[in-house]
Amino acid sequence: MKSTLYPEIIYGTFERYGFPVLRIDHFDRGDYAEIRAELDYPGFLSVKQLQEITMKLNLMEKNEGIQIQIVNVDMIHKTMRVNISIEA
Repeated sequence: MKSTLYPEIIYGTFERYGFPVLRIDHFDRGDYAEIRAELDYPGFLSVKQLQEITMKLNLMEKNEGIQIQIVNVDMIHKTMRVNISIEA
C-alpha cells in the first residue's frame, strides 16, 4: 500500500485478509488511517483465534508495507480498531 488516500484500497486489503472494514477515519493524511473492522468470531476469542488474527495482521504488515497498531478488540460488538501507517 503506497497511500491511504484511496479508501477503496484499504477496504479491499482488509477484506482479503478476512477483516471487513466498517469505518475509516483520517485516511486523508496519506500515510495514516484509523480503521474499525469486523471480527467474524462467535462469542469470545480463544487463544488460537487470537493467534490467527495476529498472524493475519502480521502478514498484512509484511505484504502491504504498512505498520499496524492494535487499538481495541471489542468482542461484545465483534470489532477491532487498528491504526495503520505507511512505511517510508
